[in-house]
Amino acid sequence: MSQNVTELSPIVPEFETLSLLLASDQLSIFFPILQKGVMVPATVGCTLKSLLCDQFAIPADYVSDRITTIFVDNCPVDDLDRTVIQDGSRVTLSAAMPGLVGATMRRGGYYAALRQGISHVLDSGKASNECGIVHLKLFNLLLTELGSLILARGLLLKSEELTALLKNLPELPISTHYGAGRTLLSVTFRE
Repeated sequence: MSQNVTELSPIVPEFETLSLLLASDQLSIFFPILQKGVMVPATVGCTLKSLLCDQFAIPADYVSDRITTIFVDNCPVDDLDRTVIQDGSRVTLSAAMPGLVGATMRRGGYYAALRQGISHVLDSGKASNECGIVHLKLFNLLLTELGSLILARGLLLKSEELTALLKNLPELPISTHYGAGRTLLSVTFRE
């Protein structure tokens, strides 16, 4: 399910890259930034389903069964095949959330009609398939289940974000300079 950084290099050739191999018990160090939201290089102008299944390599049955709540640009989404992702789109993924709010925001749920006025408007435009950036957030169970997959794909981090993150990994030497721009960080975990 992972994709290596060399496959992404045509998407983001202008960024420095840093690849880490960490113990699997260090995944939780990345949870705060995954919840806050990270920039992920992607081919945009595609459907949300294509982004999740084809680019992020998330199995289609996992997307349909486990990722029950999806927001694109802060609007709940029901139809993954007709939602087109643009450069800069904000995609939020969550497993089932509790309570009435969780039931209302759940994709295709009984109470989805209650949020009709705030749901994502379906895109009818053609897919353009261009290089871009998606702002991705993961919540609850998806942090542990998809976190390593997203980290292996790579995140674009500002130098100060990367430095702050690396301070939580004491066994790694910390460089004080990662360039003025962004660094593509990819992390794989060993068992």
